[in-house]
Amino acid sequence: MREAIIEERRHWGERFIQLKLKEKEIAHCAQPGQFVMVRVQKGFDPLLGRPLAIMKVEGDSFYLFWEVVGRGTKILSSLNVENRLEVLGPLGKGFSLSPSRALIVAGGRGITPLYFLASRFEENGIPFTFFLGVKNKEELFMIDFLQDFPGAYFWSCEELIEGGFCGTVLSLFHNWLKDKVLPLGTRVYSCGPEGMLKNLYQEEKMGNIPLEVSLETFMGCGFGVCMGCAVERRNDEGYFHVCKDGPVFLAQELKW
Repeated sequence: MREAIIEERRHWGERFIQLKLKEKEIAHCAQPGQFVMVRVQKGFDPLLGRPLAIMKVEGDSFYLFWEVVGRGTKILSSLNVENRLEVLGPLGKGFSLSPSRALIVAGGRGITPLYFLASRFEENGIPFTFFLGVKNKEELFMIDFLQDFPGAYFWSCEELIEGGFCGTVLSLFHNWLKDKVLPLGTRVYSCGPEGMLKNLYQEEKMGNIPLEVSLETFMGCGFGVCMGCAVERRNDEGYFHVCKDGPVFLAQELKW
């Protein structure tokens, strides 16, 4: 465990929080797709840490972004600048970083590891197109994150919004994809709800294009000891453990 200091805190309503944490070793080692385990507070209540994807790095600091979904994330959302957190990481296997071209598909808070990935592609001059889907007006603020990649993104909202595509991100992606011939070396990267990832994998136009997915699941330890984050391999070949073997996988390796 390392001790990180909260440098900045932003919130959007009561559900979405972003923290900037100063911790040099994690910031310098982190790769897109990796995560950290955050101890919610001192003591043993809650007992387990919370796995949170790294959204970006900036010098000796890194950013986390999450949605409040339970008691642990609610406690984390109440912390303020200069508070300290115990953080373990960076953990897990991240995304591949050398496609000839990338297509990035994010569902809601699934934007978190994919923003980090797009930032790395931007730094390395790898062309990419980012597709983001949100459910409602409350989540529209996420589109502002993509303004760091001008001319390289499309967005959708499942509610009717003036000036936007009405529908899911998969519908948006399908409409964009249907008249495209993708060059050799293209890879698709995605994070979002499990049903979205499954449907993306089954997208007819994907053909043989490699698809890398970042999975969200319950984790107890974060490094493969508790075995609580098992997902089935394809062809009944056993199990992967998301924290150790992932959280990023080739979709073609998983049993959907």
